[in-house]
Amino acid sequence: MIRVLPPQVADAIAAGEVVERPASVVKELVENAIDAGARRIAVEVRGAGRTLIRVVDDGSGIPPGELRLAFQRHATSKVATLEDLAAIETLGFRGEALASVAAVSDLECRSQGARIRLRGGEVREEGAAVAVPGTAVEVRDLFANTPARLKFLKSEATETAACVKTVQAYALLYPEIRFEFTVDGRTVLRSAGDGDARRAAGAVLGAAVADELLEVDGEGVRGLVSQPRLSRRNRDAILLAVNRRPVVSRALGYAVEECYLGTLERGRYPVAVLDVRVPPHDLDVNVHPAKREVRFHAERTVFAAVQRAVRTALTGSRPYRLPPPESGPRWRAPTVHDARPRLPDRAAGPAPSPGSDPDRLPGAVPPASPGPLRPLGQVLDGYLVAESEEGVVLVDQHAAHERVLFNRFLARLEDRSLAVASQPLLLAEVLEVTPEQVAAALDHADRLRALGFEVEEFGPGALRVVAAPAETPPQRVLEALQELLAALSEGAPDGRLRRAAASLACHSAVRFGDRLEAAEQRRLLAELEAAEQSITCPHGRPTRLVLSWRDLSRHFRRSS
Repeated sequence: MIRVLPPQVADAIAAGEVVERPASVVKELVENAIDAGARRIAVEVRGAGRTLIRVVDDGSGIPPGELRLAFQRHATSKVATLEDLAAIETLGFRGEALASVAAVSDLECRSQGARIRLRGGEVREEGAAVAVPGTAVEVRDLFANTPARLKFLKSEATETAACVKTVQAYALLYPEIRFEFTVDGRTVLRSAGDGDARRAAGAVLGAAVADELLEVDGEGVRGLVSQPRLSRRNRDAILLAVNRRPVVSRALGYAVEECYLGTLERGRYPVAVLDVRVPPHDLDVNVHPAKREVRFHAERTVFAAVQRAVRTALTGSRPYRLPPPESGPRWRAPTVHDARPRLPDRAAGPAPSPGSDPDRLPGAVPPASPGPLRPLGQVLDGYLVAESEEGVVLVDQHAAHERVLFNRFLARLEDRSLAVASQPLLLAEVLEVTPEQVAAALDHADRLRALGFEVEEFGPGALRVVAAPAETPPQRVLEALQELLAALSEGAPDGRLRRAAASLACHSAVRFGDRLEAAEQRRLLAELEAAEQSITCPHGRPTRLVLSWRDLSRHFRRSS
């Protein structure tokens, strides 16, 4: 028998789509406050949101004559016609939030001198209230009338963390709004609400993290992203929004992560707060019941805009630094002018030792003039010690050379018309390969030539190598080619060239433990300074560490 569901059952089903957990209630009420033009929003949670959720704002409020109507399903002031769905600029629009929350809780709302209380979706009390600016909503005993829902809630700590993360997201995306969030009487977030995105990030993520963020200001893309020297073990610190609406988008997430390929180690992820502005008619926000997902009409265009903006911001990345020394006995801090000693003139650099080979770094181009990194020597046959206007610099010679060669190889792969330095092998080498690698060698023959390889088929399952890049040591050619073919034959096409260049650079770079002569040190440092994205190697390891002159003076307790 087909029957029409009673209103209470229909409301409970609708609530299941919108109100999954206490954090869902916080999200809906905060969004209503933002849509109402609030400049201050106070959120209080007790008992992980099951006991109490209170959201108070100073927005425009709800007229007393419309207060009861606001809690009916599909009652909204934001959409009137079907055409309005194509031009949504508010966070809420379907008119389901308040009705859904009221259906599974004991709810009281006060606004513009009026008050209403509902339980299980039914109105229990109505009347006058003290007139205060904005709206105050209190949600108690969440899911008390739907005990089955309670069984699916996580622990109090997990549910509380979800509520905190929800408020933090809006505090980051709306720095002009002052947020205050308390949990069981303890303040866990208080933002300034002055419109400063970095200050909002400091309130949410901490001052140390905020100092490591770079401003993103591209065409239609705004926000903050971390320098490569700041990363996380998971994607939890990546906040993406479209028209200031937090969203889940695999495409946008991949766009951000791809910008860090070659600057972060595998398994590390950046910190990012990004808002993408898209015309409402080019966007469908009505895809998911909880409005978590969006659909773009021109996804590739948005993807490219995000990548351009983030990559531009990353050009301002700073090198890794050694942590400053802990505070010790009282002493007079050096002033700015005496914290940085005057560097001696070493424009010519150390003289090369007799018998040194200036061409030991294959394919290196002698710099026209010395770079700002001035070599002092080599320690452990793996680290170069240099000085700069900034301080003492330690350089990992393998990581630094990897970055230089990676940039060079990637440029050849992307522009196959570049001149290539190739070296014929004294004796041709035969490499046994898999069928997939044979196919990769044939499919990417022009790319192999662009890198400097000359390869021929040599029977089933074998390749004959007659020439290799000038940068690759002869004893490493076969291993380098085998991994290069694997990189070209596996994974998504977008990342193949970068993986291939990184693989070849790793095999071609000087090794940790190789002794470098003074001329070689000088050349490598100059090339590192000229290289783009030189803060890390293509695998994300830092190429250098800086101990600033100021920190050096502090460490030795020098006041002058």
